[in-house]
Amino acid sequence: MREVTFDDSLQNRLFQHYWPTAHKLFGSILYRFAKPRETPLADGFVVDTCARTDAAPFTLLNRLKGPSSGLDDLDVAAECLDHMAAGIDTTGDALCFLMWELSQPSSMHRQRKLQEELATAAAASSSSSHHPGAGAGASLDRLPYLDAVVMEGLRCFPAIPMSLPRSVPAGGRTVDGFFLPAGTTVSCQAYSVHRIDQSVFPRPDAFEPERWLEPEGDAERRRLFFAFANGGRGCVGKHLALAEMKMLLRAVYSTFTTLPDPSMTAEEMDMSDQLISSRPAGQRCLLRFVPLDAAGGKSGKA
Repeated sequence: MREVTFDDSLQNRLFQHYWPTAHKLFGSILYRFAKPRETPLADGFVVDTCARTDAAPFTLLNRLKGPSSGLDDLDVAAECLDHMAAGIDTTGDALCFLMWELSQPSSMHRQRKLQEELATAAAASSSSSHHPGAGAGASLDRLPYLDAVVMEGLRCFPAIPMSLPRSVPAGGRTVDGFFLPAGTTVSCQAYSVHRIDQSVFPRPDAFEPERWLEPEGDAERRRLFFAFANGGRGCVGKHLALAEMKMLLRAVYSTFTTLPDPSMTAEEMDMSDQLISSRPAGQRCLLRFVPLDAAGGKSGKA
């Protein structure tokens, strides 16, 4: 198992971008003692892996390298990197922070409320079907509190910390009273967008899923929801990611109560911004899984 997406190359890149002369000067000195990382480990991992010729038939790599794809090696590597970073890391990172928050004493009543909704939906589904275990198939679209928990988790802990640059179109645009000429590069990122207007999101740093259940202000909240970006260049995997998150949370909280492992500290769960994902600063998130029917059961650790 190799860790390839957590590294500190962001600082090096920012230094190189804003102070290129100083970067060249100090870089030449640092290279004598330790080579600064210029690109994420993921880049090298994907390029090296894509150069292999023994990819299994079911893999994305095998299909992309097929004679009918029309892609060269660099195109294949770029496509694989997108799938790995955008399709796996982001969903996992968002769930990591969300489940940690749900496991805190301050959020335990919300975890109980989620478990009650899941149990009620499962019972209703089972009673309306003759097939054993049909409760597990309760529609995700009929679980409003689960949806609220996911939305609030993504609002508080967006998986993509980077800004998303865009070019101002012809004719320019006025934003918040400032005129921006055509061609100007502008950008924003989800963490700030989700906190900038406290009339839409009161107590913006607080984890409050209930805000998503209030009819008043729903349109404004969804307009400012930026975890997947917006518009024509928004995340094409949005609906898949939401379904994945809801399915995993339903599977976990239909069966377990989660608690923080005693070895964990709050500082370890500070958000550490990487180039394309947010990770716990301590690079770990340990939770205890206690069966809902804890009689005679033992808690586990993951």
